[in-house]
Amino acid sequence: MSKPPEQELLNPAQISQALGITPNNIKRLTGEGYLEVKKQVNFKNGVMQLFTNAQVQALIPAMPRIKQAWERYDNYHRGANRMARTRVHRHQSYRDKVNRKEQFLNSIYGLPRSRQEILKAAYYLYHLNHYAKAGSSYLYDLKEAVLHTLVKNYYQRDEWLNVSFIEGTNKITLCPDCRARANSQRLSYLEYLDKTGGCFKCTRGYKYYSLYEFNISSQDYRFCFHTPYASAKRWFNKHNMPSRKDSPEREGAYAFGRAIYDSEAQAVELIEVIDELQKFLALFDIEPLINTY
Repeated sequence: MSKPPEQELLNPAQISQALGITPNNIKRLTGEGYLEVKKQVNFKNGVMQLFTNAQVQALIPAMPRIKQAWERYDNYHRGANRMARTRVHRHQSYRDKVNRKEQFLNSIYGLPRSRQEILKAAYYLYHLNHYAKAGSSYLYDLKEAVLHTLVKNYYQRDEWLNVSFIEGTNKITLCPDCRARANSQRLSYLEYLDKTGGCFKCTRGYKYYSLYEFNISSQDYRFCFHTPYASAKRWFNKHNMPSRKDSPEREGAYAFGRAIYDSEAQAVELIEVIDELQKFLALFDIEPLINTY
């Protein structure tokens, strides 16, 4: 028996669409007490929060007032002139991203169907990455599903898809004794690790920093994605192992990608991104991971 509409639970993509806001603003509404998390759904890569439809619907008429309050708050704390310039820039950026989206989708129209599917999936996967980087790590489950589907159906069959293996170092986590020795020597954990390599009690993650790199390219477009070795190593066998790609070793920690901009989130909404990627998966009879209805 289905629940009445007011008792239905909505995810961030659905709420963003209903209230005309970005996922970042959902966090703001939650922090200010307008929304209350009713349930959490556990994914492999993170947690997705759910909220009641009744609470979301009740907020719709209040959103103009809430947005005005946010604007006053931001003007006061960041400066009215500065925020005015920011809003003008954000609107210009939004228009630019809308135009670029239209140009891209128009440009792939007329290509062979399989190439359209790959490029369109890559476009939305690019934006999904940015949403995930903004704190919605559960979206990496959808990213993995799309990349795995590309491997199963296009790898070594379509020249537009190339996969490379980038070997990284092992991850070493210092044991309590080594951490204590590092502190006594006034060394950071990284400095101590470089100096000693740890001991037999320290845990080691084999090839922890290794990656698979996915390049999807056409004459006019190139998309590049990365996924951890541990996540994708079972997607390949000894007959179709990706070629190795040299990557210069650098000291420090580096992250791929960036968090989504507000203007980008307005031009390419989260619900659109999820819906389009799940339509791509549906071509291969893969059930949706996240509700968009």
